[in-house]
Amino acid sequence: MTSQTAAETTAVADADSGQGTKGQRRRQRILAMLTSDPDANLSVTDLSEAFGVSVATIRRDLSHLQDQRLVTRTYGGAALQHHPRAELNMAERGATHTEAKTAIGRAAAGLVEDGDLLILDSGSTTEQLAIALGDRPISVITNGLRVVHRLVACERVRVTVLGGSLRGFNETIYGADAEEMLGRICATTAFIGTDAIDPLRGITSRTYEQARLKSAMLRQTEQVYLVADSSKLGEHPPFQYWSTLPRAWGLITDDGADPATLAELRQAGATSIIVAPTHG
Repeated sequence: MTSQTAAETTAVADADSGQGTKGQRRRQRILAMLTSDPDANLSVTDLSEAFGVSVATIRRDLSHLQDQRLVTRTYGGAALQHHPRAELNMAERGATHTEAKTAIGRAAAGLVEDGDLLILDSGSTTEQLAIALGDRPISVITNGLRVVHRLVACERVRVTVLGGSLRGFNETIYGADAEEMLGRICATTAFIGTDAIDPLRGITSRTYEQARLKSAMLRQTEQVYLVADSSKLGEHPPFQYWSTLPRAWGLITDDGADPATLAELRQAGATSIIVAPTHG
């Protein structure tokens, strides 16, 4: 790591004195070093010396970051992975983290009261919420085709489907018409899905148009809850499209979430965090 200064090395050592687990902070610092110099190729040996840990520990860190698709392992080190995590279609999404999404859906449904007007974002987690809601005297506004499918037989649920363009890959509706429709309502609660949550940037989307629609959802409600399993928290790929969160918001996740990451999200405005148990 010939380009690293003594000050940077000191900063690396100082990072282990902050909040969160040492491993998590170390991995975040490794990722920050690569992000600051996207063409860098950091060696295991140099990282080991910089952080004052064994080569085996650094290799485990790099393996963890590679599993998250944040870095690419190279001969003797690692480089930044420049492309975001590949997007899964809805069938693939529904088959991943199923226990966590089911638990989150049930926990979210427990917050809903009869007479509420809800915004349900598209996604496999909000689909589980729609299942858990059952047939109740509530109103739902959604852009998710799977949410609509789950509620179509519920006679007491009044469903409004946002109009616009269809993005078939993730079975969602978006566009100016959908944003205009949202401008006419003020929901009791919005349940919003995402691929990643960042304490500074907010929540990510795969396209600019989807980010616009999520932003509109966040504005047109009294209470925001993000519904995101623990894989969406903490370290994440370099997504390009983000929606800024309101000053106060809630999070519903599963019991696999790292406590240090949850503490960081509390500092970023998460006034309510519900951790849904995946077992029992």
